[in-house]
Amino acid sequence: MTVFSVLRVPKLGRVWAGQFVSMVGDGVYTVTVALYLLHRDDAPRALGTLLAATALGGIVTLLLGGAVADRTRRSLVICTADLLRILGVAALLLAGPDASIGLLAFLGLVFGCGAGVHRPAYTALIAQLAGRDRRREASALRAATSRFTGIVGPVAGGAVAAASSPGAGLLINIATFVFSMATLVRLDEPHPGSAADGLAKAGLVREALDGVAYVRGHGWMLAVMLQGSAQAALVIAPMAVVVPLVIGDRGPAALGLVTGATACGALVATLVAPRIRSRRTGTVAMLGLLCELPQIATVWAGAPTVWVVLCSVCAGAGSSVFAVLWGAALQDRTPDSMLGRVFALDALLTQALVPVCVAAAGLLLGVLSVSVITAFAGCALILTVVAVLPMSGVSTLGSPSKEGSTTGSVP
Repeated sequence: MTVFSVLRVPKLGRVWAGQFVSMVGDGVYTVTVALYLLHRDDAPRALGTLLAATALGGIVTLLLGGAVADRTRRSLVICTADLLRILGVAALLLAGPDASIGLLAFLGLVFGCGAGVHRPAYTALIAQLAGRDRRREASALRAATSRFTGIVGPVAGGAVAAASSPGAGLLINIATFVFSMATLVRLDEPHPGSAADGLAKAGLVREALDGVAYVRGHGWMLAVMLQGSAQAALVIAPMAVVVPLVIGDRGPAALGLVTGATACGALVATLVAPRIRSRRTGTVAMLGLLCELPQIATVWAGAPTVWVVLCSVCAGAGSSVFAVLWGAALQDRTPDSMLGRVFALDALLTQALVPVCVAAAGLLLGVLSVSVITAFAGCALILTVVAVLPMSGVSTLGSPSKEGSTTGSVP
């Protein structure tokens, strides 16, 4: 079974088409909103305020967004999130590039809240429509879509801004949200189940906390989520600052090659990962995370760009293998009525510390050398993986050990 075979599932292909277009629009927005504000005298402050407010809005609404996605039709939740983001982008266009800092912060919060509500609903809806027997393929499809649109969207945004204007790119972003909403009209997907179980009478905060309690009751889930939080803070955040600075000094082409190599490795791995069959899926997933070590080592050593590029392919591939296997395990081991909240908690733990740690890494680079920071990131990666693997249920991602016998098996 291939990644794209899951699109034959009734309704799923329709939902995926709308979200694919919407995610391309997100990439267009990322580039064009920066260009839209670029002419201002305080452009760094304006863009930083907008992006920080967007990140904050996304973080604070994740858990509640997950609870909402588990108590009502997820297609309706996605439409509501799309509408919020349409209003945010439209207001930015009406206010113009010289909008006040306060207004930019407010619009960033609106856009971020829409994104925070959207993510758990979209993830849970794809898993729900795929059914339990195709959730690994659905997980791979989501990852592949994210990787591909993350490449195509910014390129399209740059092309639109160059051919027309940044404002035109923002209009395209609005159009992609409208298209997404159109694909969800009368979808009539099954209810996630919380209302039928009488949970809709509980408050949203209580339901969100129920999701936290569910994860705490499954120690392997909590362990892997905490590992992801530590890795995001101690490895991904500092490397997100170090790599552009170190490789960027070698020229724009070098940085483009490294970034593109990581994305290409990730995209290819998402297509291959669903074929992996192992008695210890968690071990395979964690070893995938360690594939980031060669990239860290080449940056630490100041290796030639060609070696950094090759190791970046490996890093992207390993992270995608983990993402596919981990996403599929969460979908398999979580009841449909809890999917939104569990995915929201996973995203929250992974994202919450990143903005602070990115800022801290930038400050530390003024005091510590690149070699010290990259050595720390490499050691942190090894320690977080080694610490979590021996924990009960992690090596199998909550599944009883069982034989796998298909092509691409891992012993």
